[in-house]
Amino acid sequence: MKYMHFKASCSYAALAAIMETKGVDTEDYQIALDIKLPWLFAREGDTYLAGPMLQGAKWFDLWLLPRGYRMMERPIARGQLCRYLRERDHVMLGIRTPYGKHAVVYTGHDGAYRFYNPTWANSGEASELRLSEGELLSSVDQTVPVGEVVPAQPKQQELTPLLRNSVLVLWENYDAIAAFAAEKHDPDAYFPVMDSLFRPLLLDGVTMLELAGEADLARGFVELQEQFMAFMRGPRVDALGKTFSLEKLHRLTGQYARLIEKQI
Repeated sequence: MKYMHFKASCSYAALAAIMETKGVDTEDYQIALDIKLPWLFAREGDTYLAGPMLQGAKWFDLWLLPRGYRMMERPIARGQLCRYLRERDHVMLGIRTPYGKHAVVYTGHDGAYRFYNPTWANSGEASELRLSEGELLSSVDQTVPVGEVVPAQPKQQELTPLLRNSVLVLWENYDAIAAFAAEKHDPDAYFPVMDSLFRPLLLDGVTMLELAGEADLARGFVELQEQFMAFMRGPRVDALGKTFSLEKLHRLTGQYARLIEKQI
């Protein structure tokens, strides 16, 4: 049984579970450390990504390809999903839960669709989900990306370009936060950017720094996280920068960037 060992690691735990069926024993945190996930940042459009939000074939293949596998992703229409799953075994997909999108692994059909459900050890949550066809279809989007791990020619992956780009993206993320925080906004304007702008440094970055053993730097970002959440609980009528320390964010971002550069 594979469990989650860091926040939001369901997709990495799901990958570890799939690899277990192929005779490869690993864990979510080991995959993350092997591909230097704590030091990777990316940007997709206006959304900044870090840590466990870096998921899918591009990122999983950093670990899979050197071991002779790759992630094959296919977009499956919701109406075709049940038939598609019944023809396969141990594939990954995302379903909606009361807590948001969650990665699971399809394991079979016996009248119900069975899924391995990544959880924390001793969480009390069920490690297997059994969904009727209606329950499954109501929990997915119109198009469902489904990932299957397949054999591939082993190929070493070069992380240096990704690390160099991560430094650039890290500073872009800081600049975007600083520009946003300097201006007043409608109180409701903050919610849409909580994930796309603030999450990489104030949440996923903290998780990754803790995983990498950089507890002191992680605590600095946690203090900024607390400042941000205090602002969000308030009326949000002034500019965020009045109570959120951009000077401290700049200093901590510089420290994070130097740690990334050490990995190159």
